[in-house]
Amino acid sequence: MRHFSSKCYEKIHPNSKKFVRIWLQYSNKKDFLFCFCCLLFSTTKTNNFSEICKKLNPRIPEHKNSNEHQRRYSDWKTLEKNIKEGKTLGSDLQRAISGEMKKWRAILKVIVDAILFSAKNNLVLRGTTEDIG
Repeated sequence: MRHFSSKCYEKIHPNSKKFVRIWLQYSNKKDFLFCFCCLLFSTTKTNNFSEICKKLNPRIPEHKNSNEHQRRYSDWKTLEKNIKEGKTLGSDLQRAISGEMKKWRAILKVIVDAILFSAKNNLVLRGTTEDIG
């Protein structure tokens, strides 16, 4: 009877050092191993793990040494580095959104302060201008 062993996540080198295969993932639902970076950067238009990674359990070393895996692993690490350094398109967009949020929070704070000042001093909220800023 075959079953998944968590020892697949580790590679023990001849010098007794253990290395964790961070790219290796296990799917409980599908009940097999797959390569995260190959799934993430796959060019095939499919959601089926087996078509992308073809049940890695008995062939982990063979898959790890393949050119496709090494290229996708490199792409994954490059993306991870760019995300940490904030060099992605999403991070530029996030900075723009954060700037807009700060601007509108400052405007809202001024409006709330004016309303609170008027309320504390029994002043009427009237005006003729609709321009903000």
